[in-house]
Amino acid sequence: MTRLVPEVSDIKGNSVAIVGWDEGGAGQIHSWIGDIGLHVACFVNPTDTPPDIDIESERKKRDAKSFDFPTRDSFKDVPLVSAADWPDVIRDLGIGKAIVIAATARQRYDSILAAEKKGIAPTSAIHPTATILADVEIGTNVILFPRAFVGYRSELAMGAMLNTGAQLDHHNVVGICATIDPGVVTAGNVTIGDFATVHTGATVIKRTRIGKHAIVGAGAVIIDDVPPDTTVVGVPGRVIKRLT
Repeated sequence: MTRLVPEVSDIKGNSVAIVGWDEGGAGQIHSWIGDIGLHVACFVNPTDTPPDIDIESERKKRDAKSFDFPTRDSFKDVPLVSAADWPDVIRDLGIGKAIVIAATARQRYDSILAAEKKGIAPTSAIHPTATILADVEIGTNVILFPRAFVGYRSELAMGAMLNTGAQLDHHNVVGICATIDPGVVTAGNVTIGDFATVHTGATVIKRTRIGKHAIVGAGAVIIDDVPPDTTVVGVPGRVIKRLT
């Protein structure tokens, strides 16, 4: 076991740990989290094995010149803690809050529960440009990226994530750790089940239900309910796979 806990010394009253080290998610949140009054004391890799990335090789695979990769003990010049028992570690460091942005919905869910069990408060990250209308209910560890729009009396459960420019109309219900990708548009009274994923640019008409664990493909137009545990693609959406 190669458990690695670097020194984490810059801890303040508003400090949080970001659980995850993906540049597209955790890196983005780090870039604006100070705008909502929070300070990132460390990132967390929730395993005992530190990342081992050939950074120069990875850079050659990307056209974007500005892209950060983790070293074994840091990410974006912030300490990176690698520990399966990370809630104990950050609690002992004096950090009482965590924003969980793990790679998959199930990892997000498990990490949120692990934090709560150890007395770490799962904390929402809501970009200042996100729009939240009246009487919206927001659970713990909800993540709203720039220009996300949440309509009147919608309900976002624990761990729900709305990416850039996603738009939910009134009375939407988004289940536990559901993921809504950039540019998705839903009409009124849409339900998106626990752990479901709606990919980029999909459109969902009013009074439609997307079942638990379902996957809606990019650009799909959903005009009928989507059964649980299925993948739906196309215009109009059609089931192409049943998931186990």
